[in-house]
Amino acid sequence: MAIFFALAFAWLVLPSAAGAAGESGSFEISIPQGSQAIVLAICIVYFLAVLGFGLLFGRFSRDTHDFFYSGQRFPWWLITASMVATGIGSYSFLKYAQAGYNSGLSSTMTYLNDWFVMPFFMFGWLPIIYFSRVRSIPEYFERRFNVVVRYLAMIIILAYMLYYIGYNLFTMGLAIQGITGVNIWIPVLVCTLIIGFYVTTGGQTAVIFTDLLQGFMLYLAGAVVLVGGLIWLGGFGEFWGWLPVELRSPFAHINATPRLGTANTFWGEGIAGSIAFTFMNQGFIMRYLAAKSVNEGRKAAVANVVILLPLSAVVVSCAGWVGRAMMTKGAAQGLIPFELHDTYHTFTTVLWTVMRQNAIVFGFIMAALLAALMSTVDTLINACAAIGVNDLYRRLVKKEHSEKHYLVVARVVSVVATGIGLLLVWMFTTMEQDLFNLHYKGVMVIIPAMVTVIFMGAFWPRFTSAAAVAAMIGGSAINFLSLTFTQWVDPLSRFLLAYPPEGTPPEHSVFRGIFGCLVTATIGIVVTLFTPRPSETKIRGLTVFSLEDAMRSFKAGLPNFRRGRRGSAGGLAFKVQPDTGGRVLLPGGLMEDLAITEGDLVYVADDRWWLGGLRSVQLKAGRAAEEGVVVLAPEEVERGSFDPSRPLRVEKIM
Repeated sequence: MAIFFALAFAWLVLPSAAGAAGESGSFEISIPQGSQAIVLAICIVYFLAVLGFGLLFGRFSRDTHDFFYSGQRFPWWLITASMVATGIGSYSFLKYAQAGYNSGLSSTMTYLNDWFVMPFFMFGWLPIIYFSRVRSIPEYFERRFNVVVRYLAMIIILAYMLYYIGYNLFTMGLAIQGITGVNIWIPVLVCTLIIGFYVTTGGQTAVIFTDLLQGFMLYLAGAVVLVGGLIWLGGFGEFWGWLPVELRSPFAHINATPRLGTANTFWGEGIAGSIAFTFMNQGFIMRYLAAKSVNEGRKAAVANVVILLPLSAVVVSCAGWVGRAMMTKGAAQGLIPFELHDTYHTFTTVLWTVMRQNAIVFGFIMAALLAALMSTVDTLINACAAIGVNDLYRRLVKKEHSEKHYLVVARVVSVVATGIGLLLVWMFTTMEQDLFNLHYKGVMVIIPAMVTVIFMGAFWPRFTSAAAVAAMIGGSAINFLSLTFTQWVDPLSRFLLAYPPEGTPPEHSVFRGIFGCLVTATIGIVVTLFTPRPSETKIRGLTVFSLEDAMRSFKAGLPNFRRGRRGSAGGLAFKVQPDTGGRVLLPGGLMEDLAITEGDLVYVADDRWWLGGLRSVQLKAGRAAEEGVVVLAPEEVERGSFDPSRPLRVEKIM
């Protein structure tokens, strides 16, 4: 159903023009054949390196819990660093460089709209999802509401993620086509095979560690483009002086009609897009669920919003800013620094120019572009596999089977999701849309109903199952129909932009998100007021007002919030002993130091911090018979991949 929805949506919603989008990206940069060979060789070497890196860490996935959530073992800094590459897709460099060229510094607004949703995520949605031990967002909806809402949520989330997979593959193929003139399908197929292989083999652990590497690559690539552009222009003063005045403000066009005006971006992407990426993107949620605790997930969320997203905004947009300053300076001096027939290719054209046509550096940056593609798509494929296994296969086909069996199914579903992404690429090649409109027009129809029901379910205990069903179906249907009846969106968009009735109507696609949210919320509120209140027992631990119940359920006991004399203890020797009852046996003195009582959840890891928790495990605490030694069962040593010659570190989780 979700597959049909995603394909039908791309075909019916986005206007067709006989392959115009694919053909518009025809050979944009004139690169000599020798230089093309160098660029291709660098990209191939990079591909092989990433593949090996992913396979290396993929060997730590032993069951579906590892495959999807990495055993919930990683610290905040590793989660944060890996999210850089997940948040920057191949479309990001093309889309935001294009936006930066046309609208200046306001291209950063999309990356700076997440701040207002963070409190709701950190202290509401994240602990609800983490402590309830759900395997997927749709599973939460069955617990909170009923099975009908679960499958409605599954259809919408899968459509959203499959759409993103296809969009990323399409934009990457478009970029390579513009550079080399090759058929768009050659790079798309090659990238798809490599991504599908290491994700299918390694799961979430492979995704996190490859994304860690590729996040570094992406930031380095952005720095190269920015510094190279400033050198080409003659310094920051020259750049700022030649950048048109109207493009210097991050709040440009606040009441104007350009697609990337500040108000348009906030209401379109900030309200619906940011909430969707944070709350309903199964891939992002799985990244947070791979953290060793809720507090580590909160730290990752803060670091992402305060540090990484602003840096990412500069990385993906700077080519557009530099390109516009170069064109302005060139026009004043009677020179044309480059020809830009299609703003799809702002990033690659500016890069080729500022790098003085250096094929080696250009190849490195193009490898980073491919990194952006792989690091977003691998997360989405892994997330599709999680939903396919946990919400479809376990639920409808085989409820009880071995973990090895489910792991095989997860890999099969990963292959299927990758194949659907390829089908969507074919759909996109028949669309005549700029990258911004192609993106907005898709996701702003899919996501509003879902994000609204997430908020109402998590933060309003009175919200009922009948209201959730009506809101998701009714909100999605009305939002879809607004594509045809655009006048439904006009009053809202004019109000938000303070536009006079006789003015030119603003771009509908960016306001359809908030329109869909309001329609869905209205339906949900009305139906809730006319339906019985849900049982408090049924929703206990599933709303923000019952988090203590969620924590008690997570631990299977009372949470222990006492602070010890120290937060963790390292340099601990351990021995292997069978029959520990599935617990880690700790010395009494250590338990007193860390304020640990028997039955508390503790995190046991290799003492080398730089491993990022790769060799670690979470267990309940028991009391050891002797002092000075930590005792583990053989199966826990194997699960944690511990080296008998290396000391351990212990930390209380709850």
